[in-house]
Amino acid sequence: MKNMIGTSIIFIIMLVFLFFASRYITLTCDKMLEVTCQIEDNLVDNKWDESYMLSFELLNIYEGHVSNLTIFLNHLDFHNIYNEIIKLSQYTKCETEDEALASIHVIKALLKEVKEMESLSISNIF
Repeated sequence: MKNMIGTSIIFIIMLVFLFFASRYITLTCDKMLEVTCQIEDNLVDNKWDESYMLSFELLNIYEGHVSNLTIFLNHLDFHNIYNEIIKLSQYTKCETEDEALASIHVIKALLKEVKEMESLSISNIF
């Protein structure tokens, strides 16, 4: 009986931890997606200085959360996001619109993919 109670408590603690970890990942990706949308809007309006500053804000958000995120997810996904953020900052500095917009779309796609991996669905369970 003691084994069953102990196991049940550990299972419940693990479920609560996984719920909060999933929520943390989703909120972080949402925050990064919001900044990428702002950068994209600024790029379309040719506001290069604001885009450049926002690219560093995106980099700061990434660096502030990446150590916690790689505990739960594949680090290669976040390595690809990091590479694109670095490229984006240089593209906005050099005012290369086509490359910057392409980089924004890659970042968005990678972040959406991470969010999809964290969603509760049958395909993610099996």
